[in-house]
Amino acid sequence: MIMMAKVEFTVPSVLNKGQGEKKLPLEASDLQEAFNKVSEQMGDDFKRRVFDHNGNPRSLINIYVNGKNMRFSGGITTALKDGDMVYILPAVAGGAELTSDELQRYSRQVMLEEIGFEGMEKLRAAKVCVVGAGGIGNPVVTQLVAMGVGKVRIVDRDVIEVTNLHRQHLYTDEDIGKVKVEVAAERLRKLNAGVEIEPVPTSVTKYTAENIVEGFDIVVDALDSVDARYALNDACIKHNIPLIYAGALGMLGSVTTIIPNKTACLRCLFPALNEEEMPACSTEGVHPSILYLVGGIQVSEAVKIITGQQASLVNKLMYIDLNELSFEKVQIARQDECPTCGTARTINGQQVTAQELIIEELCGRDRGKRTWTITPANPVPVNLTGISKRAETLGYQVRTRGTLGVTATNPGRMSVSFLSSGAATIVGAKNEEDAIEIYNRFVSNA
Repeated sequence: MIMMAKVEFTVPSVLNKGQGEKKLPLEASDLQEAFNKVSEQMGDDFKRRVFDHNGNPRSLINIYVNGKNMRFSGGITTALKDGDMVYILPAVAGGAELTSDELQRYSRQVMLEEIGFEGMEKLRAAKVCVVGAGGIGNPVVTQLVAMGVGKVRIVDRDVIEVTNLHRQHLYTDEDIGKVKVEVAAERLRKLNAGVEIEPVPTSVTKYTAENIVEGFDIVVDALDSVDARYALNDACIKHNIPLIYAGALGMLGSVTTIIPNKTACLRCLFPALNEEEMPACSTEGVHPSILYLVGGIQVSEAVKIITGQQASLVNKLMYIDLNELSFEKVQIARQDECPTCGTARTINGQQVTAQELIIEELCGRDRGKRTWTITPANPVPVNLTGISKRAETLGYQVRTRGTLGVTATNPGRMSVSFLSSGAATIVGAKNEEDAIEIYNRFVSNA
């Protein structure tokens, strides 16, 4: 007696006259019988495109049972069992064909109606820029790389310190003093070698933001600096790139999705934030769970946009409170007065004159020492070997050295970290003038 199995057969949009992916529940004993029943429902056009004149699947047609190409099993006579998921995918459906290994790796998300085969191909072709490799950026880049996004650029100006480790789980004790994006890229390539990962060790400023985001499909804001967020927002609006914002502090978090010239932008929401007045995790603390929540929502929104769905947080700001375990969405709207996206916009139309160095004071590090970042307005790569030699000449000891940065300390427990982009973080300078003087000592004759 032939046993009939209850299976689900998925037909991609390209074989469904462009009307979207179609899932057909049916009973069949093997693939051949399943195809016969599907062909009866789909009609002659489907048969013509899938089968050759001998009634066999065309060479460009790939058939998968639970993620495994049937050509590696029993072919068209492969027996089916209850619960099997059958997918059919032409090699031309939405771009490059997914390999058998890729389908096996991503099978659990391909099964989702919200992603499917075509969505997975769009993910493999997508380019996402994640700006910030700290508390929010860690879960964001980990999920995007694990899900198989084609290219992920990671941008951050900082080095790893011990206070990061409770929430930034790409890093370990052995990484203290190393450049965040360099370590993150190394870990993520081990997680998924099939994703192109580009680490960019630089600061986000109004002078650098456009070069950072240009050419990417989506930008994820995982920053902790107001000025950098504004610069990123302005660049994304100018280049028409969707931007997904998230912020978190203590037990609270917020997320919104910005679609240029269609939704409220960051300046519509927060028109006059001041860097010096903003609370920081170094003084207020932060719960790791809130970072994973807002980061996961950012990834969900990014995947929706990539796969052609409507993002859920368009013109909505989601507030998350871990104390109450509450999720609230607040309606927001574009403002005509907004200087970036409103009718009276001025920022993108301004001629920006670059100053030589951009200086910003960060939260205190190493038990409250004043900390400064210094970034050239027009970044020029520095010779890290020269910086290391200069550090030794100045009485510093090189603690960590990578391809993208170097960290050195002196007997007075001052720490100087240089990135290959020319940006530096200086811990222990007395004031802004002292920080600039230290910076100039390192770059002269380096």
